[in-house]
Amino acid sequence: MDKYEKFRSSSQSPRSPRSPGSFRLDTRPRWRQNRVCYILEGIGTLIVLRLRSLIIIALILIITSGVLTLKPLPSKYTTIATNTTWTSDIASPPYKSIAPPDTPLHILIPATKQDINLCKLLFSGSILGYPTPIITGWGEDLDESQRKGMTGGGSHLLKISRVLEYLGNLGTEHDQDLVLMMDGYDIWFQLHKDLLIERYYQINAEANKRIKKRMGRAAKIEGIEQTIIFGAGKRCWPNEIHTVACWPLPPSPLPDDMFDGNTDNPVGSRPNPWSTTRQKFLNSGLIMGPVADMRALFARAEAIVEKLGDEPEPDDNGSKWSQKVYHNSDQSVFNMIFGEQEYQREVIRVRHISWLFNPIQKLRQFFGKDLSDTDWVLEGNQILNILNPPWTHVPVEHLDGKPLEFSIGLDYWSDITFQTANSERNGGWMSFNQSLEPQVQHFDRWDCKPHLRPLPADVTEFSQPPFPNHDNGNLALPKNASWNDIPLYTHYCNGVVPVMLHHNGDKASRANRWHKMWYYPYAETMFKAQGPKQVESLVMGKVGKESVGPGSAFDDKGGIVKFEEACSGWDFH
Repeated sequence: MDKYEKFRSSSQSPRSPRSPGSFRLDTRPRWRQNRVCYILEGIGTLIVLRLRSLIIIALILIITSGVLTLKPLPSKYTTIATNTTWTSDIASPPYKSIAPPDTPLHILIPATKQDINLCKLLFSGSILGYPTPIITGWGEDLDESQRKGMTGGGSHLLKISRVLEYLGNLGTEHDQDLVLMMDGYDIWFQLHKDLLIERYYQINAEANKRIKKRMGRAAKIEGIEQTIIFGAGKRCWPNEIHTVACWPLPPSPLPDDMFDGNTDNPVGSRPNPWSTTRQKFLNSGLIMGPVADMRALFARAEAIVEKLGDEPEPDDNGSKWSQKVYHNSDQSVFNMIFGEQEYQREVIRVRHISWLFNPIQKLRQFFGKDLSDTDWVLEGNQILNILNPPWTHVPVEHLDGKPLEFSIGLDYWSDITFQTANSERNGGWMSFNQSLEPQVQHFDRWDCKPHLRPLPADVTEFSQPPFPNHDNGNLALPKNASWNDIPLYTHYCNGVVPVMLHHNGDKASRANRWHKMWYYPYAETMFKAQGPKQVESLVMGKVGKESVGPGSAFDDKGGIVKFEEACSGWDFH
């Protein structure tokens, strides 16, 4: 054996791991030259590499989830191409109900006196299956000295006190019942009660997705969700635009090109500066939510009214426009509550941003970035910062907990109620059994781009037919007519058919549009086809049922407002 082979044999115990017969000198430490140790080392290396990969993946997921864009989730309608005009032969997707069965509903209508427009509301609710309403403030009209310069003749704040009184008299067993508070003199029902309740739950489900997207884990930790729905309008009215009632409100989830380059831009608006604004502001003509949450909301509203009294609000710009609660406006009070809620939601969102769950956000904050900076706009003006906009305003306290959270949201898409104020050109009557595009009554360069679609599936599949259980007889009510066969008021901009129509814009339309409602030709026949029913009022703690005729209502003292007396002389036309 030569010298080299002796050296090789002495140096390869054990063999080098490269391959059998390898002549490479094994210079590893002796413990690594053991075969078992070598295998264990390999396994350990694999485990470390896998752990490292898992850690990297986890960090990517955390960082991704931590980047909050502060932009709303796309709604169920934003999948529509922006220039689409739908034809009536395209089927709507199947509909799945989420509303609990047999949900109790209380309807409260603030109204102080007889009026033909109140009769239209009572009539339409009666033929469409709504429960007997309670008229609050009935007979409590104010004298001339109290009316002067007041919104709604001075009666609007009665909404707050009288509704709160009714809610306060309901026992806790009714806390999860739904309450619908609606204006008495300018709203007409168009679709059935069951569809109203179903859409209430659908709207809240969509809204809670947006809340979770905007607020992240803070929404779950603080239990923030939407349960109360207000109508949605295009203007922060009557509050002064620089106040907290207006600027902290989140952007509208409606498509941002609804009016092309004129969207949310007062420069390109016609016929007024708000006509091309997307709905994002509160309208108090309709409020719907659970009894318990509504009770807390109206208690807060009454506290604000009592605190302000006749004086201007603290952030008045010197004009004293806000004195006497913006001239007795209940909407101004609810605007304040909504704005304060949204302001404090931003405070809560920022408070819950952490290094563990939001490292990128915290890193930006560490290097001086204000996490409340935003690209939101208000009447064409950049807000810049949700908690501190650039214009002169009274500072707002950052509160601990969530004392000003009232679970308020808006009916942005007009699923429940279409507000005509600043939107008269955005809707009209359409029959869905024929071509849709020729039926659009207004369409020029100032108007929204029509997003017409087949009749929504919740109307065709979930709602009962328009003429249920009515005998044709001599008066010729249509037999087997479907919702596709009758004219329905439709939102041109998104194709929604609202449950009700709120004439809070041109008040003359209450007279000159009534004949367009689908039930108008059959109004008297449909009304007389109904009979009295046994109803429990629950007013002032009353128990026991009473016989109430169609179209009639209870007053808030427990009496009955009979339709034939309140609407004597009205012939349904």
